[in-house]
Amino acid sequence: MRALRIGLLLGFRQIQRANFWTTSLIIFVMMLTFLNLIAVSGILVGLIAGAEVAVREYATGDIIISAKDDEDRILDTQTFIRELESFPEITAYSVRYDGGGTLEANYKERRDLTGERDTAAVTVTGIDPIMEDEMTHLSELVVDGEYLSPDDEGKMLIGVYFLAEYAENFGDVFDTVENVKPGSIVRLSVGNISKEFEVKGIVESKVDEVNFTTFIPEREFRRLFNRLDRNADQIVVRVVDPDRNAEIKEALINSGLDDFAKIRTYEENVPKFLTDIKNTFDLLGTFIGSIGIIVASITIFIIIFINALSRKRHIGILKGIGIDRHVIEVAYVIQAAFYAVTGSLLGALVTYGFLIGYFDRNPISFPFSDGIMVADPYSTFIKFVVLFIITLIAGFIPAWIIVKQNTLNSILGRK
Repeated sequence: MRALRIGLLLGFRQIQRANFWTTSLIIFVMMLTFLNLIAVSGILVGLIAGAEVAVREYATGDIIISAKDDEDRILDTQTFIRELESFPEITAYSVRYDGGGTLEANYKERRDLTGERDTAAVTVTGIDPIMEDEMTHLSELVVDGEYLSPDDEGKMLIGVYFLAEYAENFGDVFDTVENVKPGSIVRLSVGNISKEFEVKGIVESKVDEVNFTTFIPEREFRRLFNRLDRNADQIVVRVVDPDRNAEIKEALINSGLDDFAKIRTYEENVPKFLTDIKNTFDLLGTFIGSIGIIVASITIFIIIFINALSRKRHIGILKGIGIDRHVIEVAYVIQAAFYAVTGSLLGALVTYGFLIGYFDRNPISFPFSDGIMVADPYSTFIKFVVLFIITLIAGFIPAWIIVKQNTLNSILGRK
């Protein structure tokens, strides 16, 4: 403890007497190293996190209710809905009816009746336009035309992946129709039943579930698909506090609603491959950041070594008057610790005080998501500990090399 106290005193004295600009530059390097370690993995993970945020906002909500494994639809949907409305924690919900059909375009202009028809197999979702918009803000995703009105008859919204003009950007991988825009008349066929619809709007999102869907009013869907029982395929729910969605789920289950349907939180509904991708990106970002740690540790090593080498005679005098070599080593380790802690604190301040909020307000636009920055505090602390330990080692080694030399040679400046 005595050696530690004296080492602390010598270390802080050296920091106080060091050149201000040199010290500032070292701290700046450590701050950039910390940011590189946190920000790179944070942005890579944020690509997937941004996609998850979009799915939660524009498609699934906080709680997803679907048919039980041994059923085709949600049982007694109307009773289920009445129970949902009794929960004050639920702010919005949307009842959806899903089915598959065939969309045909330009059939009126086709002259050769024996030629190939312009068709696409589509997913059809029946919605209440008002409830769906309150739940997922679907009207904000209409990039051309207008959103559905509650009293619309024979109108539909089409996801962009079903339109050749949009889907061609992704290659010839989607089943599409051509020359369809707002105001176009298309024919939707379900089995032997067909009906003409006017395309009222085109929907585009970075959520594939939206782009791969055609939306029609609920009553139109039930007539077209002969769904007379009013039992829905899916109900998506938004709650007041998304972080408490697991508690709301348990409350729904305790009310006996799991007898009618399968109830899952958003987190339970996330595919495992997305979680694996996030973990892979986090590992990749950490690997890239570790290169910065190596560079920073080499920088600290060189600075401490040059500092100790230039003070070689002073170190010899300290040893000559009885100062233990371990005290001198502690002094230089303290310097390295000061640089690591100060730089990391500044880096954490920039990360949590500016960068995370900035990317939340201004996400990076990628084709499949609006990327944000993710920095888990626990993971950040672990990375700081690693950076701190490596910096201490980088500060100790050059001090140990200089201090172990012969005391008399150090005082006389001999090699």
